Amino acid sequence: MSSPKRPPEYALAAIDIDETLIGPDRKVGAANRKAIERLQALGCRVVLASGRRHANMLPYYAELGLDDFVVSSQGARVEHATTGKILHRAEIEPTTAASLVAEGLRRGFSVLLWLEDRVFAQERSRWTAAYEKLTDDPVTIADLASLTDRPAEKVIWTADPAVVSQTGRELQGEIYAQVLTTITEPWSLEFSAPDANKRDGVAALAHHLGVPREAVLAFGDGNNDVEMLAWAGMGVAMPHGRPAAHAAARIIAPEGDRESALARGVDQVLRHRDGVMVA
Repeated sequence: MSSPKRPPEYALAAIDIDETLIGPDRKVGAANRKAIERLQALGCRVVLASGRRHANMLPYYAELGLDDFVVSSQGARVEHATTGKILHRAEIEPTTAASLVAEGLRRGFSVLLWLEDRVFAQERSRWTAAYEKLTDDPVTIADLASLTDRPAEKVIWTADPAVVSQTGRELQGEIYAQVLTTITEPWSLEFSAPDANKRDGVAALAHHLGVPREAVLAFGDGNNDVEMLAWAGMGVAMPHGRPAAHAAARIIAPEGDRESALARGVDQVLRHRDGVMVA
């Protein structure tokens, strides 16, 4: 009689998209694809956790053959890719969203308003173009004041990196205490609900699946990955990631091509699991 298989040490892996799953070439490389298959072969369930919108993430699920929950909009929404089942929603209530939009426009920012179905802007700018180039997600032009009667997944102020950095340091007041602020790109200051971060989204999914925190893997590179990397049983930062991501992670993937950084991180985790010394 054969002995029962040892349960996998890691049962759930949450993987960021930009600069983690995909590199500067904006494609899922062969090495990263094989790394995901390697995790799945060990019994580890793989999902994507991104700042991107739900619909914008679905092509990656199709490409990778994933039929599972999607942790989108920085954790504001956890919804199944095919069934539509929702586990977690955390949106900015309309009054606060309206104040953020108005204040951003008053300060001269190019403001992006994320609603459930689309991203809106008051007018086109170099920053709406930068967003569309980064995400392949079209921006719809509209009067933002007419759209703030609904909850928002995000409100984003975009401008020159120096302006974004200074504003991020200076923000004070009651309106900002009610939201989570994150600089995701040097030119992008994002506002979301306090529990709209990847940690809360992945934690909600893990709870639904009955997976303990210790059995959760997380891979990321950015400021919006910090909470998820710190919360997971094993957080793995990409070598090119932000300093805050490096500080939050337990492991930093070895240096090398960005397109295969995830694969090197997976290899390092599995060698660590099997008791192999890693640098």
